[in-house]
Formats: sequence, structure tokens, C-alpha cells
Amino acid sequence: MHWPTRRALTAALVGAACTVLPATSAVAQPGTAANTAVTTTSVQVVDAAHPLPAVGSRWAAGAQHRSAQWRDSVPQPPATLHEHGDVTAQRLGVTYTSTVHGASALAAGADLATCRRLLPTSGEQILNHYAYCRVTPLGYSVVSGGKVIGTVSWRNTTAGDGTKGSRVIRLVTGMDRFRRVGVTTDGLLSIGWTTGGYRGPDGSNKACGVFGSGPNLLSEWQAGGTAIHTIASPVSDGYGQDKVARCAIRSSVTNSGGTGAFLDNGVRFDSAKYLGIKGAGIFDRVMPTMGEYGVRSTRNGAVARHIQLAQTNPAATYPPAPAGHTKSIPGSVASGRPLHRLVSTWDATATTEYNKNRSKVQSTCAHLPHKAGEECDEYPFASSWEGAGKGDGNFSVKYVDGTQNGNAGTDLNNWYLADRILHKDAFYVVIH
Repeated sequence: MHWPTRRALTAALVGAACTVLPATSAVAQPGTAANTAVTTTSVQVVDAAHPLPAVGSRWAAGAQHRSAQWRDSVPQPPATLHEHGDVTAQRLGVTYTSTVHGASALAAGADLATCRRLLPTSGEQILNHYAYCRVTPLGYSVVSGGKVIGTVSWRNTTAGDGTKGSRVIRLVTGMDRFRRVGVTTDGLLSIGWTTGGYRGPDGSNKACGVFGSGPNLLSEWQAGGTAIHTIASPVSDGYGQDKVARCAIRSSVTNSGGTGAFLDNGVRFDSAKYLGIKGAGIFDRVMPTMGEYGVRSTRNGAVARHIQLAQTNPAATYPPAPAGHTKSIPGSVASGRPLHRLVSTWDATATTEYNKNRSKVQSTCAHLPHKAGEECDEYPFASSWEGAGKGDGNFSVKYVDGTQNGNAGTDLNNWYLADRILHKDAFYVVIH
């Protein structure tokens, strides 16, 4: 990912209808003393439901909306996490589709231009495990003598970049589309990050480290300055076999009126040896969806058509459901029931479950006729905890072209690696 180069800081850019005062200046207003102090309100989200007040309107203490916590004196860290990111994502309905052939793009991250193109006015999107975007319209008022004498607003953009080969997340924040109305001041305006750790039934870790800096004045942001921060967790802070560390992340904006959080999300770090590299940092508050299989594909189409049938019409699959029961096969987004990766070498339990999956598939396929060159395909995958060996009957087997079956298995394993799917991670499967 190309990181923006810090431009030389210049004087604040001022609109024709805007007067600029130093941060400590005072201005006289009708009906007030000549030296009435000029103050700024804390920053707020600016949208149709929460516009900035009109210049000239009265300002009453407490009038500022509280769509977020904008009253802290210093940035406050997020609470300790108690659930995995994919669990949060399933609850919120946040997902994305990735493919093996898009694996190179997965590690490319996102930049400010990409985020602004995808989210022109506002929004949040995890493009994949390695790319994050957040665009938020922000602003504040300048107040003197109980009246609003000016307003400042802008588009705040954060682009996030996960990594392969290191336990680091990189975040770049920039501001543009400034609008300064009435009398405004050049004063404190800065971005900061805080993190929270994790405590759950599988282990715990402390808060992740935060490093970096950025502009501290409105004029510096207007001149094109960017803030660059990294969030990291060393292997020694990880828990369990994969040395996992999960952290809540929060970004806050501070001006002379106070500090408030406008971005909350989550990241995960690991050093899983079976994924073949030294470590990684990803945005994990999203449910990955494997989208490598296509019904018209000459590489894996036979498997794709089998999975599509299993997901959409399980009653038409083999083996039939026992009398009085209805088959319901998981794994599709529509089902709301994801699969969970089963790494067969994880421990004795995982090995046993994987072998049960394979044994059940082989014994079930033994009853089906097939042609030379065909192999028995199963869904859900043997490399999932929802496989045939689970014992609930919610699976399907079918003989398909052997070459395509082998290709599909290779594609699935490559996707696990490319998209950083850990043991017991949840995921969906979509067929194109």
C-alpha cells in the first residue's frame, strides 16, 4: 500500500466569506463586551439529522447533540472484548466475499482515495480482512457571547491496511472538503487511537500497542496533512496455540472543546504456523464468504453445482433425511448458519472429528453408482465442524468429475491461507 506523503504545512485556507482569527483571539459581538472570549464547541458528527447550527443563532450550553460521546477531556479506550470478531459480525450482518484469485488484492489494503470513492459522503466498510474504510462528516461551532459566530466542517476519512508477515495494522486518516463559515479560528485539531484487550473462554490478551502521529492544527489538516498510526501486538502477548490477540480499536478527535470517539471496530493478530507465514494482522469484525466456486467454471463447476443444490434444495440431495425429519444444510449466507474451519492436526479431538467426517462420507458414497474418473464430493466440507461426521444428517454427497473435485479442494485450502481463516473461524460459502 502506498502511504500518503506528509505535505509541507501551509497557512489555513480561507473561504471568501470567512474571517480567520488566531486560536486565542477575541471578537466583539453586538450586546457583549469588547473582549468577549471566542470558544469552540467539541466536534460532532454532521449529517441531515444533526446539522451544525446557523451562524448568528443563539448557543445554549448542552445544546450540542450527543450522537456520540463528545465530552471527554482525554481519549477514552474501548471496553475489553468478550466475543470474537466473526461472532460480532454475524450478529450485525457484516460480511464480504473473497476468492483465491483475489488473494493478491486481499493484502493490498485500502488508501484514502479508494475509501472516498467507495464512501463519498459517509459510511464504514470492511472490504476484506486486510482493507478497512471509514468516512465520517464532522464539524464544530465557534461561539462568542452566547452566539454562533462561525462553523467548521469537513469529511474525515480513515483507511486501514492489514498485513501478512507481521502482527501490525496500519491506519491513515485524512481530512478534506473543508467548509468554514463566518468567523473561525485556527486551533487544536488532532486524531488519536486507543485500544482494548480481550477476555473470553478461549483465553485473554491485554490491549494492543498504538504508535504514530499526525497534524495537531486545523490549518495543518487543510494543507493536506495526514495522520499515520500503527496498532500492533507482539507474539508474547498472544494466547493459545495460534498466539492470538484480539483488540477493540477506537479513534477519537480532539479540539479545544473536548474529545470524542467517532470510530469503533476490531482487529486480530495471530502467528498460526499452519497458515505458513510468521504472523498477520487483520480486521476481524466481519464474516468472510468464500466465493471461489462457479457453476459454469471448467475448473470446479461440478462441485459448485453440488454445493448450490445442497444449499438451496437439500431435500433433493443424498442421503435422504430420515422419516419425519427435514434436511437443513448450513453454510450459505441465507441460512444464517456459517461453517467453522476444522484443522485436522490441531489436536486429538480435531483429528477424530475430521476422520469421522471422512469415514461417514466414504460409507455413504459406497451406496452410489459412479463412472470412471469420478470422485465422491461432500458438503459441508470435511475440513469443517459441520461435516458429515457431526451426526445430524445435514450433509450431502455426490459423485463428480475427479479433476474438478481435486481442483475445488485445492481452491478451498488456498482460500483458507489467503484469507487467514484460523481453526474454528466462521465463514460462509457463496456459489456464483
